[in-house]
Amino acid sequence: MTMVKTLALALALGAPAALHAQDLPDYYPADYSALVEASRGESGVMIYSNMADNNWAPILEGFRAKYPWIRVETVDLGSGTVHSRWEAEKGSSTRTADILVSGANDRWASYGKEGLMEAYESPEFAHLPDFAKPYPGVSVMSSDPLVITYNAALLSEDQRPTGFASLAAAAVADPGTFDGRITTYDAARNSFGLAAWWNYLDAKGEAGWTDLRAIGPMIRGETSGGPMNEKIATGEYVIGVAVSGITIFPRLEQPGGEILGFAFPDDGTIMMLRGMGIPKGAANPNSAKLFLDYALSTEGQTLIGKGGLVPYREDVPEDQVRYTYQGIGEIVGADNLVIAGFDERLISEAGAFSEKFTAALSGK
Repeated sequence: MTMVKTLALALALGAPAALHAQDLPDYYPADYSALVEASRGESGVMIYSNMADNNWAPILEGFRAKYPWIRVETVDLGSGTVHSRWEAEKGSSTRTADILVSGANDRWASYGKEGLMEAYESPEFAHLPDFAKPYPGVSVMSSDPLVITYNAALLSEDQRPTGFASLAAAAVADPGTFDGRITTYDAARNSFGLAAWWNYLDAKGEAGWTDLRAIGPMIRGETSGGPMNEKIATGEYVIGVAVSGITIFPRLEQPGGEILGFAFPDDGTIMMLRGMGIPKGAANPNSAKLFLDYALSTEGQTLIGKGGLVPYREDVPEDQVRYTYQGIGEIVGADNLVIAGFDERLISEAGAFSEKFTAALSGK
């Protein structure tokens, strides 16, 4: 082979890396290309999450365009199951997750304390709010609102509560409409519900508990947002409270979606910080780091928004996504955002809280 041909081949083989390097923000480290090259010898990325295929589609397409040699597989599980499945598989020869994503914030608090996630320092952290990295190895993928959803055919406009307190007042005044037809996440049976209700009631105090006790016997708990919305659409329920926004937003655009409506609670919209981490010992750590960085980048956060989640990065274009963290703050008022984060008390107080929550659903 001639020297000219050898040089041409070398340039051709090096072209993808060179082109990629030009696409990187100037704040990325000079040796980031080594991470990119190391990913070429790995076998893709496996993600366990509580997100559906339609939520993942835009960001997976964008990531594939940037790193076409990395195959990403996602497994849609409940928040708690994301962790219990990984915990059962880690240390075995079973192919398991390279990245975990969920709203089981009690588990993330536990992992943060125990150091179970790879303490990777993304170059994107410097461009994100402080809450983006609650623990070493634990980052925030999105900030998703929990909303009130309702059957628009069964509740007239003046019957549709605008917040939890107004729901409690409406249900007490008209039990015939609401009794047994209100739903929410059961905090005693669901990690996502535990994080949501613990943070809400921690913020609202005794007034929140009083409202919950007032309508507790009218509530039927569920463990997943999708079934809640379907049962609201069929009229089994007339309203859901603290329902994950990512389950209702795409449903509104599907056949029959016109029968559903939603509202950001004006007395406290819970913003669920969705945790993300790379387990220590992951089979494909370099590819996982590339995906995590992409998910936290401006482009990645925008595509997360296109998939129905709510980005929290300030430079995401508002006109390209349904909602942003900042935009929801403008709708309800920043003081009415209840941040469901990763407080360690989710671990220490979980048992007592679950008992108190269950008692409140009985009106006690």
